[in-house]
Amino acid sequence: MTGGQAQYGALAAKVKALYGKRLRLEDFQHMAAFKSEAEVLEYLRAHPSWSRASGVLSTAGWDYVGRVEVEAALWNELRLEYLSLSHFVPRQDRALMDFRVRIAEYQALLNALRRLRTGKYAKGMPPPSPIVLRGKVDYRALEAARSYDAILDAARGSIYAPTLLHLRPAPGAPLPDYTVCESLLRSAYFAHMLRIVRKQYGGDTRQVLLRSFGEQIDLLNLMHVLRLKTYFPGTAADTCLTMLYPFQYRLKPAMIHALCAAPDAAAVFALIRQTPYAASFERVEAAEVEEYYRRAFYAFNRRCLLTGPPSIYTAIAYLDLKELELQVVVNVIESVKYGVPYNENLARLVGQ
Repeated sequence: MTGGQAQYGALAAKVKALYGKRLRLEDFQHMAAFKSEAEVLEYLRAHPSWSRASGVLSTAGWDYVGRVEVEAALWNELRLEYLSLSHFVPRQDRALMDFRVRIAEYQALLNALRRLRTGKYAKGMPPPSPIVLRGKVDYRALEAARSYDAILDAARGSIYAPTLLHLRPAPGAPLPDYTVCESLLRSAYFAHMLRIVRKQYGGDTRQVLLRSFGEQIDLLNLMHVLRLKTYFPGTAADTCLTMLYPFQYRLKPAMIHALCAAPDAAAVFALIRQTPYAASFERVEAAEVEEYYRRAFYAFNRRCLLTGPPSIYTAIAYLDLKELELQVVVNVIESVKYGVPYNENLARLVGQ
């Protein structure tokens, strides 16, 4: 490990101060009772965590503010906070701290692939986030891309270029499956982050970083299996395996194969009780499969932030918790504007 815990003291102090300003359960409940999206945005404008994002929406001068514009502004708030925290990060941690840039890149690539598949190209979109422009993907070229090769060209030099090149369809062939693209791009992301951790870190910091990324991968693989077996019971084990990230942390290969061979979601849940993640799936009534992942992910990051020794992961944990808060805010806005069910279970978790 490079450097001691002392150099992360200022970073940890700033992060904990920011976390203290988060939205609480009573805020979520209050906003969920509003009658219009405008009221929600007005409430957020008075809150220190989201005032910048809601202020942009009220002063941007757009003729119409819809779901795309609202989510873009909220995501941009998270990314601007990330950029602010980056100034407190020691030089040796910059490659790891670029995790948000790498995430923004694959999200931009997936958006471009989705537009290419549907043939619908957005017009009058908000400007790209500064965090995207810091990356290796040419966002402007990506925004204008009307072919797979154009997307590939925009990604040259990024960690995702080899994956996109591997998926490149032959002339006249259909575009690659979107789900496969998503899985392989995220696999490239995880492989890149794990290489950085194994190369640059040691001791306790290495262990917490490996656990963070390793448990994310394990839990996401469990989510993939549960989703498949819930909506497509009887999916063959070989087909299921191709959908998973090719990494394991606490899930053994034999358990992965058993999960994929399970006939339905009930059988998957029975097997999960035999894994190190059993506690995350017990005594919890989740509205959707993904909520199990979010609960385990939240608990780990909150513990690291509040009680763990100061390290680069203190900043990573905070940003991951902020993203979960963003998800609740989006859910609240959608519940008010579109009548989508308000996820009070998630609000209670994040609003502690």
